[in-house]
Amino acid sequence: MKTSILLTLLALSTSLMAKGPLPHERTSTPKLQNATNGRYMYVGDVPKFEGSELEITISKMNLTARVTAHVNQGRIDTYANQLFMRWKNINDALMDPIFSLHPLVKISKLAENKPKSTQAWGQIAEQYSRHILEHSGQDVYLDKRNASSYESNQAEDNYKSLIGEAYFRYIFDTVESPSNIIDDNKKLAELLSVENSRRLFNKHMGHLFSENSERPGYIGTLNLVYPIAATVEGPFNQPKEQRVDLKTAESIEARWWSNKWNDEFGGFPFLLIEWSGVAFHGPITNYSPLDVWFLRRGYVSHGCHRMDGSDILELRALMPADLKKAADQIKVTVLDYFDVVDLDRDGVHEAVDVKFYNIPTTINAPANKALEDVVKPYLVDNQAKAFIKNNKYAAKFYDAASDTLSNIPKYAVVKNKLTRNGVHTKIGIRRFDYRPNRIIQYTESGYKLMGFDDVFGKYPPKYFQRN
Repeated sequence: MKTSILLTLLALSTSLMAKGPLPHERTSTPKLQNATNGRYMYVGDVPKFEGSELEITISKMNLTARVTAHVNQGRIDTYANQLFMRWKNINDALMDPIFSLHPLVKISKLAENKPKSTQAWGQIAEQYSRHILEHSGQDVYLDKRNASSYESNQAEDNYKSLIGEAYFRYIFDTVESPSNIIDDNKKLAELLSVENSRRLFNKHMGHLFSENSERPGYIGTLNLVYPIAATVEGPFNQPKEQRVDLKTAESIEARWWSNKWNDEFGGFPFLLIEWSGVAFHGPITNYSPLDVWFLRRGYVSHGCHRMDGSDILELRALMPADLKKAADQIKVTVLDYFDVVDLDRDGVHEAVDVKFYNIPTTINAPANKALEDVVKPYLVDNQAKAFIKNNKYAAKFYDAASDTLSNIPKYAVVKNKLTRNGVHTKIGIRRFDYRPNRIIQYTESGYKLMGFDDVFGKYPPKYFQRN
């Protein structure tokens, strides 16, 4: 019985998307600002979809990216199978001797014994870096982030086993170890059953799932909303309002190094929206006292939409393994104004927002002010309305007393073209919760970083070659 189950799993397997965490480990070559050591791996819980099942909507006014994934019953009924194959691929990699895992570490730990301002920044940033594996019941954090900090090979092996077990316990919502289930035919069959798939889908994805899909053959949609950054020129600049497909020739899994852009992209995916070079990519702002990347949610880029490292990797994990074949099926809608949608199909339209992500580049912590008072204004619970209120472009449409927006444009897609059609006179706001960090960093021995020239658009580069 076990053999047939595993054959079924292998038939359902998808390639593992690899990429990374915010407290990262550096490489020594090259010694530049955002150069990382190793690559990154997604250890989250979203399913993988076909390109034609995915749509991305960008609000440059409110700096959000909403991914809508159309869900059929088969996707739900095989959810446990897909989670199992993702876990198996990761666990097999963890157990491979050439694989070195960089420990997870809390940002507050990095900030210990640092100046008060650094401790304050660490507490603020940690709200957005707590790892999803905390929900496994296992203590997944070590004191140091570098792989060289393990006391012995056995200590590293023990930690890799811990992470593999923590991921299994989290995604399958169980207190049992992987071996107890995999070595028991009956338990494995129950784990991968349709009934358990439906239970797990509801647990992990239920709060993001809306029923009553408008597409024939589909029963609903998943909607995931992420904070983004946009151009310093504001919401009415590039990329222009449009509905386009994700580009293929220059969308690459990760940019380690570029003669044109130096180390700016930190090893995260680079997913092209426009041939001009506008893309989704990872965070490039570094908090120097702790050497930690973070997203500046604001008008701070040259035109690209920066995302949190964990979010850009989840965006890639939602997509098919072969992006070259699927990218032109993934539709991207770019809006100057707000993203308004009836997510619950109940006739009530709402503007999409996220009730989180305000990390300062620096913070002042006066000696006579308690640390908790310095941090308080930046706590997630105190940030619900802050972004729209402080956004000079959005504030003119916003009434803080009623927490509503007025006289914002309506959009429609007609024959795959974006059009404006009147205004919403008054509309509420739906704010999505923060999704914890879902990535880990790793290194494979036997591979070295390759230099390449992308000045003239030679994509994708070969980042690694065997020694």
